[in-house]
Formats: sequence, C-alpha cells, structure tokens
Amino acid sequence: MPAQQDPARTAPARGAASTRAGEVHVFRRDLGDFGSPADRPLRRRAALRLAGPLLRSLSVTMCVDTAEPVAALTYDDGPDPAHTPGLLDVLAARGLRATFFVLADHAVAHPDLVRRTVAEGHEIALHGADHTRLTTLPDAESVAVVADARARVEDVAGVPVRLFRPPYGAHSAGALRGWTALGLETVIWSGWAEDWYDDDPAHVTARARRSLHPGGILLLHDTRADPETLGPTETLPRYDRAAVSAALVDPLLAEGWSFDTVGGLLARYPRVRTVARDLMS
Repeated sequence: MPAQQDPARTAPARGAASTRAGEVHVFRRDLGDFGSPADRPLRRRAALRLAGPLLRSLSVTMCVDTAEPVAALTYDDGPDPAHTPGLLDVLAARGLRATFFVLADHAVAHPDLVRRTVAEGHEIALHGADHTRLTTLPDAESVAVVADARARVEDVAGVPVRLFRPPYGAHSAGALRGWTALGLETVIWSGWAEDWYDDDPAHVTARARRSLHPGGILLLHDTRADPETLGPTETLPRYDRAAVSAALVDPLLAEGWSFDTVGGLLARYPRVRTVARDLMS
C-alpha cells in the first residue's frame, strides 16, 4: 500500500490567510510544451515583472511557482458514471484530493457523483455547459453561457465555483475579461497525458509522468466529451482511467511527491501566468 496523504495537510482551511507571494508572468515558451515542460526554476524576466499588471487581463494561470515536489491532478469532462467512481476510489484510498472541472450538463445528469466528489473533499470547478469551443461564440454569449453553467453546477454541488477551464483551453481576450468579471479565475494546465486517445495504459501513464513538474497542473479526463471530433482512424478510449491514475501517483508518492487541489496550490504558491496565444483561437 502506498504512503497515504493526509488531506488536511494539503491545503489551508477555508478562510485561512493566503501565503502566496504574488504572481509570476512568463513567456509561453518559458514553460515548454505540455508534454515536456521546461526546466525549473523558471526564468524571471524584468520586463514581464514590470508589465504584469497590464498583462493580467490577457493572461491565464498555467501552474504555480515552487521547487517543492507538489502538483495538482485535474479531471475534465465529467462526471461520468463509467469512470468517475473508480477515480474517486483511487484518490480516497490514498488520501488525495483533486480538482474536477465538470460540465454543467453532465453534473445535472449525475448529481450524486458531483455530491460524492464534494463530500470526499475534492474541488469542483467549471469546464462549461458542454464541450462547445467557446471561441465559436460571440464574447458576450460565451460569458452568458459560462454564467448559466456555473449557476447550475453550484446548485447541484452546493458549493461555490471559483475556477474555470474553457473547453480546449480556448479563450479570447474579451471572453477572458468577462469570465473574470463573473469572479472566475481561468486555469489552463501545464502538462497533459493526451488521454483522449485510446492507447496502452502504460503509455498514457508515461506521458503524464513526463509532463509533470514541481507546481504543475496536470490535465486528465473522466471521459472524452467530444466524440464527434474523433478522426477517421480514432476510437474512444477504452482503458481504465482509474488504473492510469493509480499507476501515476503510487511511485510519485513513494518518491516524496504530494498532491493538492488547484485552489490549494494557488493559496500556497505564486501563480504562474502567461498570455497563451496558442489557445486564443
């Protein structure tokens, strides 16, 4: 049995004072790509430090700045009755907490899964109403869609929703300002497992591990919510997502890594923000 992690030690209590020391703005290239992150510590650029207040309305949170072996596991597109229960079982057995970026349509369809997620100490965040790419909508409409989706998720979950990850990470400057005005922080990711493809679970796990770094926010999925985008030779993933998460975290816990929710990381460490032009489409 891997070493268990005490959830009470992974994040400050609700209402506790934040210990983060500000924000770090970086160029997108300073982070590396999502499959092989750049070396840490991140390069500090004086020009970006001075321009930070101006860039904030255009930038998104990608990870946090720390040398400690800590990261956030995040799961998109759920809840899904085929996979979310197994993921929750894996996390519960190890005393870990994660952040679930849920779709409002799925949350309303599976309220018991949302409530179980909350009851077991995980963080509920918003991924949208469905998996529509919001940059296909006028900015005002995308903001209205997100506001409605947030209200529906909060109604099901019974907790406030403060974090938002748009489908595909796609955003525009206008929509980003609108989502911020709603009181939402837009959080993307710094690493991924490309787990939306069917593949050998060992390969998925290896990609996730390669993409992880101290302070990382790892993109994983409960399910694939956009099957209509499958290519002619692609099939929906059929592997056990819970088994992939277990195979990822067990050796990391043994090496001394810890895991927290995104909100927990943001309360403890400086945000790393960038203008992600590759996602502004």
